[in-house]
Amino acid sequence: MKQRYSLLLGAGLLALAPLASAEFYIGAGLYDVSVDENIENVNFDDSSTTGALFLGWRPIELIGAEVGYYDFGELEADDNTTIEGGALTVAGLLSFELGPVGLYGKAGLASTDVDIKNGSFSDDDSSSDPFGGLGATVDIMDKLYVYAEYLRFDNDAKLDAVGAGIRISF
Repeated sequence: MKQRYSLLLGAGLLALAPLASAEFYIGAGLYDVSVDENIENVNFDDSSTTGALFLGWRPIELIGAEVGYYDFGELEADDNTTIEGGALTVAGLLSFELGPVGLYGKAGLASTDVDIKNGSFSDDDSSSDPFGGLGATVDIMDKLYVYAEYLRFDNDAKLDAVGAGIRISF
């Protein structure tokens, strides 16, 4: 009986071994956020260069989780209506490493807060919407990566973000 418990304990510890290589990371980047949509009869076709910050955890090399903040900057419509805001995100990642190059997909939920202004009119719009994207990383030093990614925020504005930055693992 003791041998069975020892075997189960050993199997349990062996199953936890991949968690020993778990990594946390922090990253920051610059993004070109663009919109090309007709929202409630207002035509938006603009882009803005902004920033993003994120913190992630990869318990094993293949999967991970990430929280982040993506600034959307200020985007202007044809009638001088502006939208300005950002999104707090929670996402899951699925990645595939090929030596120093990695490819990943990201999907999750974005809590978006946008201020809408036109002359003296202003409104605040908040929503929780799906977002996702694809990206690639290059390991330039042991714990320092350069990344590039494309993201799509599926809110009313259908924002697209193309960005690049650095990620540091610890």
